[in-house]
Amino acid sequence: MLVYLWSRRNPYVRMNFFGLLNFQAPFLPWVLMGFSSLLGNSIIVDLLGIAVGHIYFILEDVFPNQHGGIRILKTPSILKAIFDTSDEDPNNNTLPEEWPGGFAWLEDQSLEG
Repeated sequence: MLVYLWSRRNPYVRMNFFGLLNFQAPFLPWVLMGFSSLLGNSIIVDLLGIAVGHIYFILEDVFPNQHGGIRILKTPSILKAIFDTSDEDPNNNTLPEEWPGGFAWLEDQSLEG
């Protein structure tokens, strides 16, 4: 399911399977399913993952972007209350080395040595 979702969200990524097969990312779940069947495994689990991933992709990425579309899958508010931190959280003190770019641009820096 996760492989299918990643491959649909990154359609232009070029992939290489064991140096033998070149393809673009949307074909990755199918290539992995084919390889799994070559190894003698059942493809039922792979097909189930592709089906669930496709349903999730349609409900989360395609349908809400259509004219008049809505998000059907929403995070429950209790989970948002527990895990979501607001941007204005006073306890959210990131270290300067964790800032994007690794440099404190807003601090006063003098050129004097």
